[in-house]
Amino acid sequence: MTAQTTGTDLTGAEQACADGESALTRGDTAAAEGHFGRALELAGLEPVGDGPDLHGGPDGLGDDPGHDVRDGDLRDGDARNGDGLDVDTHTHPAANGTATSVAVNGPGAEGVARLAARAWTGAGRVRLARGELDAAEAEFERARALRPAAAGPLHWLGCAAAHRGDLAAAERHFTASLACAVPHGRSLVQRAYVRARAGDPAGALADLRGAAPAGPLDDEARWVVAALSGRSAREVALRLRRAAATTLTDPGERAGQREPRQEGPRHGQPDAARWERAGALIDAARGLDAQAWTQVPLHAVALVRSGRRDAAVALLGDAVRHDPADHRVTHTLALALLNSPSDAAGSVWERCVAAWAALLHDAGFWEHVLSTASRRYAIPVAHSLVPALRSGLREALERRMPADGAGARVAPGPLLQREADAAKLLAAVGGFPSAGGGGVPLFCGPLRVAELGRTAEFGAFAAAQEATALHASLTYAFSELGFAQLLLGQDKAADALAALTELRCTDCRARGGPGAAAVCEPGCARFDELNPGYAGLPDKHRRLSLDARGLALEARLTMGCAALTATRPDFDAAAAYWRRALVHSREIDRYRETQTAIVDMALGAARAAHREGRLSLAVDTLDATRSVIGANERARLEGQLARVLADRGISVANDGEELLDQPAADLRRSVSFNPHLLRAQVSLGIVLRGLALARWSSGSLAGARATLREAIDQLTAALEHFPDDPDLVELRESAVADLNHVMWQPDESEQ
Repeated sequence: MTAQTTGTDLTGAEQACADGESALTRGDTAAAEGHFGRALELAGLEPVGDGPDLHGGPDGLGDDPGHDVRDGDLRDGDARNGDGLDVDTHTHPAANGTATSVAVNGPGAEGVARLAARAWTGAGRVRLARGELDAAEAEFERARALRPAAAGPLHWLGCAAAHRGDLAAAERHFTASLACAVPHGRSLVQRAYVRARAGDPAGALADLRGAAPAGPLDDEARWVVAALSGRSAREVALRLRRAAATTLTDPGERAGQREPRQEGPRHGQPDAARWERAGALIDAARGLDAQAWTQVPLHAVALVRSGRRDAAVALLGDAVRHDPADHRVTHTLALALLNSPSDAAGSVWERCVAAWAALLHDAGFWEHVLSTASRRYAIPVAHSLVPALRSGLREALERRMPADGAGARVAPGPLLQREADAAKLLAAVGGFPSAGGGGVPLFCGPLRVAELGRTAEFGAFAAAQEATALHASLTYAFSELGFAQLLLGQDKAADALAALTELRCTDCRARGGPGAAAVCEPGCARFDELNPGYAGLPDKHRRLSLDARGLALEARLTMGCAALTATRPDFDAAAAYWRRALVHSREIDRYRETQTAIVDMALGAARAAHREGRLSLAVDTLDATRSVIGANERARLEGQLARVLADRGISVANDGEELLDQPAADLRRSVSFNPHLLRAQVSLGIVLRGLALARWSSGSLAGARATLREAIDQLTAALEHFPDDPDLVELRESAVADLNHVMWQPDESEQ
């Protein structure tokens, strides 16, 4: 090729090369490709041979040792890149077997040759970053044909060979680079990597030690030195983690050539290759040292981004057990589990629920959320927003939970509700100490307690809370009873009763069958895990069984009340539920208490109906309840029933549209239940006189006489309770006079 360029063009080409190398440093291969192509155009050069063009192609990056993108620009006299100023024109066979012939003639040939070699080397690095090994080697061969004594093309040919897996060729190229007048600054380190991979640890260690005097080794080289030198596994793991962190930082900073900050989403963001490299280093470090680490969230993110989600979850799980109060670790774990594959096992969802529930009431987590929002929006964020944010987060999580059981023992949705409610109760008592002797409090549910292996300690904590008689509900919430308790709180008594029929673990269920007790066997190893609230009780199995019966009793009482107060009440169903509850209550010595509860429910429902003017509903409610209640509590019902019957009888009698037989019956029952109700006594006397008059008018003198005699007897009895009451006295005298009058009337039926 022939190049005739001006000094201005060469200056522009020089700048284009610098821009391309800067783009490579940032990992922006598309921009780098454009800059190197522009450099060749300005230099008046066109590629020859059958190498690829420099326009377009997928983005990507390689990893060390084969792809060395951490070096500086290929500038004149740069000891790190080895591009000298000598100009040679030769023909060399390319690595893929094709001939690459390059010639630069005319004025300024030396400068054009230098720029061409620099641009083709940069173009080869772009190809190498994309994994296009044949094309990369072709570009590097062109650069070497122009400058066979320069170290840069030889170094990058070594990197390409290492990527291809040809370690012998890679070592030859790196050795040739080192033999140049100005060796490439990274060739010795890269040859060490190749020798290590080829099974020559002594040669690799010698190269790395030889490279140290020329400048400080980077973190990648340091961990290799530590491993080859026989250092402790913990030290090697530490070096690996440092190398991973360095991989994820801005490569320009690592190379000591900090670039001006560029706008755009790509700046400072590690690409897929760097995430993969960091993940591999962290995974290797974890295999060497499983003790507690720092910067766990960052390491976990690298593992997830590199496709090692299980390793990330394991790392975070260990960190949570080491410091369960660190909300940053818990949050990262929660996110990793929430974004697990859709076919994840049930145990994954249980751990996911446990992690999120532990965050919902963690004050440190919400302080971090508020401070982050305040920095982001540059305005103060009030703490009063936390309840709304907590509710929003909980609702969002519930929507993310799988609709089916997802293979879990309990579906994730109800599990999250139980866990969150338990965490809320725990927060109300100040939290559970995160360490045996105290520590930062935890605000979590039973799943997290079991995951941390703290069931025995929590059992003692819950027992102490119960002893104060202030927070006995902790015991229920942190057990299998929590689901029934949750359903009862949601007015789903029937579902709660169904949940209480089976409280055993899967193993006890398989051994015992459907006819066995509803709780685990006394020797069950999973009892404490499923019921940490009971783990501190000496008779924990019996207590769980008794408490389960207590909740079942509450469910039946609630179901009876629901049937009684429905829009269309079912009095038979209510009575049946309550009869079963009373039988059940005898088994757990709560009969009197249950009777009182049933009567209280019935009285409340009857009073509500009475206030609404639905007197017949109130009467039916009290009658249905009276049919199942024994003598101990019946008096309370009958007192209310007497008042309601009196009101209904008086109301119907005053209405005048109905016969007086039904009001008379209501008032008779009212007086029989409560003879001390003066209003009922007086009203009954009035109604009976009216009923007698109606029968006389209809021609039944016998009926009228009988009704008047009943009225006189009733009023006489009433006067025993209310002596000298003027209304009763007057009514009795009137009834006697009416009877005397009727007695003298001829009865046609008798004639």
